[in-house]
Amino acid sequence: MCRGKQQTANSKQQTANSKQQTANSKQQTANSKQQTANSKQHMNKLKQLTTSLVAIVVTLVFISCGSDAATKGGFVVKGKISNSIEKTITLNELTPKGLVLLDTATIEKDGSFELSGKVGEKTFAMINFPKGAVLMVVDSLTDMVLSIDANTPDQFGLKGSDDTEQLRKLLEVNNKYMQGLRTLEAKYAQYNTTVPDAATQQQIRVEYDSIMSGRKNEIQSFVFSGKPNIAAYFATNFLTAEADFSFFDKVDKQFYSLFSNSKYAREHHQRVETLRKTAIGETAPDIVLTDPFGKSIALSSLRGKYVLVDFWASWCKPCRMENPNVVRMYNRFKTKGFDVFSVSLDDNKDAWMKAINDDKLLWTHVSDLKKWNASVVSSYNIESIPFTVLLDKEGKIIAKNLRGAELEKKLTELMP
Repeated sequence: MCRGKQQTANSKQQTANSKQQTANSKQQTANSKQQTANSKQHMNKLKQLTTSLVAIVVTLVFISCGSDAATKGGFVVKGKISNSIEKTITLNELTPKGLVLLDTATIEKDGSFELSGKVGEKTFAMINFPKGAVLMVVDSLTDMVLSIDANTPDQFGLKGSDDTEQLRKLLEVNNKYMQGLRTLEAKYAQYNTTVPDAATQQQIRVEYDSIMSGRKNEIQSFVFSGKPNIAAYFATNFLTAEADFSFFDKVDKQFYSLFSNSKYAREHHQRVETLRKTAIGETAPDIVLTDPFGKSIALSSLRGKYVLVDFWASWCKPCRMENPNVVRMYNRFKTKGFDVFSVSLDDNKDAWMKAINDDKLLWTHVSDLKKWNASVVSSYNIESIPFTVLLDKEGKIIAKNLRGAELEKKLTELMP
């Protein structure tokens, strides 16, 4: 998928870059290529999260912190590190805008170190290494002891922080499925430049869906099992708010009252309330934009039809890959009360019109040509494209992000 400016380190995670892969037999080929691209894109989405956590380069202003922080109501993170080529160790807070320095300490000759400082609440933090990172939760009472091998930092020894232990278990769940995706990618690496046959396409799809479904279910199960923990808010980075709104909503309802003083809880609560405006069952926000000929057209003018609102762009390869599917659905169902309302996130009118003509998209098209600054990005909470919203005849949202076979199945149910 093609991603916007935002996302991840926080919720939303949210979860990374994204790679990509024309009817009938050609359509199957396009579908497969799209599925393969989607697989890589999901991997990249998650890799982007990892990148945000592990390899963001930020210009930091170094400050010194006293070693007696614990006695003054601050955190202390100490321990020993082996196989490190660095002379210092740095603890950074994870924020949506990057890393913020908490403390830097010298690594002594015997590998010992002590980091300290003050934070106003439970805070997600990270010690970064070339081969990985140690993620943790610190607060004003933290007195944590770590044992770290710089070659395998994610396998650190830990004493003194139940919050960090829960966060580590969550990361282990996610990493297990990420390894499954890497194995799947390696298994079918030969199809990075060639198109697999129909049987292989289906097998890739089945294996990929199995991994992603297992990952989603286990993460959700982890969050709601055991004692409530701040790690629940970190878990939202691994799922997609639009696709998994019920999970995001449940986190908010179950944990907000317990963690209402946490910035993570407050940010999540605000995000859920915003997402609720475009949740399934709600009336879709109206869109009034101009078509390629300068005519103003409103989404609401299509009331009385089932409408697929398709957010795309000429520069988005997965979107272009999916267009043949949309063309096929439009041609099959247009006489049964179905229409498409395409909203482009282009910023070049010529490229937009060329893509419409090249892909033979014979339905309504609008755009304000502002790319990710388009008004629809915020009103529909768009984090990546292609992104679709299916509306009933009254303009209410009945499904989101349906593509390919899933879209065809849903339209067949609605218009048999």
